[in-house]
Amino acid sequence: MKATIAVTNSQRGMFAAKAENGEFVIFELLDSDAPEIGDAVSHPDFRSMGQEDYKNLTRGGTISVFVQNIVETLEQARRQCLLQ
Repeated sequence: MKATIAVTNSQRGMFAAKAENGEFVIFELLDSDAPEIGDAVSHPDFRSMGQEDYKNLTRGGTISVFVQNIVETLEQARRQCLLQ
């Protein structure tokens, strides 16, 4: 599956990616190579929680993340990333 980074809070290391099914995957970055808004990432199952490795299709390479939640709206994603 693919997802697109939709929300970033780089100060807190929190990100949200919008998956192809429309859900937003909330994750904390465990890596130093932060994705940017618009980057495409891939993973076999974006519903997997906990520590995972996502492939950054836009910039190449793999990022280590800790998946915390899955939400349905952009507003919820922004809140989960501590932006509201």
